[in-house]
Amino acid sequence: MDLTRWPQLLYAASSLPMAALTAFAAWLFFFVPGGGAGVSSGRHLVLFALIAYPLTLAMQVWATVGLYRQAKAGRDEPTARTRGLIGLSFLSLAGPVIVFLAYALMRR
Repeated sequence: MDLTRWPQLLYAASSLPMAALTAFAAWLFFFVPGGGAGVSSGRHLVLFALIAYPLTLAMQVWATVGLYRQAKAGRDEPTARTRGLIGLSFLSLAGPVIVFLAYALMRR
């Protein structure tokens, strides 16, 4: 295993908690009859978000520090694939927000 690729792998993995949160929110808001299964599901969503957001941000910060240290040590600058993964990981943070906004706008 190539250990120089760990920041890229961490960026890719950081999108997974946000994808799971986005899918859970979309399922809860749009596919559960009644637009949400009550207070219990709302609490689960909040708990999931309280775990997923900090976890994702920590993974992204750790990966960013790793890329910085690699570049400072004279290794290759981030490739186009790495820049794409960075963009994907930060855009993944917007997924749950977009679902919440869509739900709020549909409820008006």
